[in-house]
Amino acid sequence: MHPRLHGGTLRRLGLLRGSFLDRAIDRRVRRHGLPHEAEQAIVQEVERCWDGVPLPRPLEAIIDQSRALLLRQAITARATACDGPEHCGEHLKVTALAPLEKLLKDGGGAVVITPTYGAWQAIAPALARRGYKVGLLDLRPATRAPSSRFPAAPGLDLRVLPSVGYARELVRFATGERNVIVAVGDEGRGPRWGHGALLGRSASVGSTPFELARRVGLGILPVYAVHEKAIPRLVVEKPLKISDTGRGDVDLDTTVTRWLKVTDRWARRHPEQYLPFLYQRSMARHTDPLPLFADSGPLRAAS
Repeated sequence: MHPRLHGGTLRRLGLLRGSFLDRAIDRRVRRHGLPHEAEQAIVQEVERCWDGVPLPRPLEAIIDQSRALLLRQAITARATACDGPEHCGEHLKVTALAPLEKLLKDGGGAVVITPTYGAWQAIAPALARRGYKVGLLDLRPATRAPSSRFPAAPGLDLRVLPSVGYARELVRFATGERNVIVAVGDEGRGPRWGHGALLGRSASVGSTPFELARRVGLGILPVYAVHEKAIPRLVVEKPLKISDTGRGDVDLDTTVTRWLKVTDRWARRHPEQYLPFLYQRSMARHTDPLPLFADSGPLRAAS
């Protein structure tokens, strides 16, 4: 959704700060329009996801805001991932970690779950900068996962947990003292799926973070990295109530439904923060293991 930039351009823009960067991003968004096909696809996805629900702002403004947020993330991606503990607070404003501390008080671990919403990629490094042992569980399929990642900065206890053939290693990390798993909860890599509703549509997400929390006895804390001016803010919701009545898939779907209900509220409140992901999933429906929405199945057979 944002214009492609060469590495040199990204580095030059990355030297800007504050209002200078804001103005540079605004100029690029206004000067580089979207191809007609892409704009039409975005409009159609908004019409499907916000059907019957009034948008908080005009659609054109929401699309421009989405592109500006994506451009800002591309510019700051390396610093967000690689800056060390001394840069605490520069990439994500974190002010309310008492719910996380409460989950960790008995010496076990916790699952922090986020959708691919706003500045979600800043969450794992931000928590590592605050001294937590952090493992990122990125459940995006190979077709959308990054081919390489920036290494964690010196002083950050941050690792990427395996999402394929992972059970033993994942459980070992989850049971470590005060370990925090940051899970991408609206993706689906893994053997099973949980089902619920999102934006008025039937939705399917990967079961791994929900099943891991239930089986190992971890708490799940929903969080949202909301873009606000220059520095995103981490919003921490109440811990998720995990259904564990012995009914298998029914319990899984109940827990997933509870999490999707919170995500639905944030997506409706700030559509520009979630629209890039919805657009990307819509375009990738031919290669997704399972599309996010049940009514987004392939329009043609995947080649």
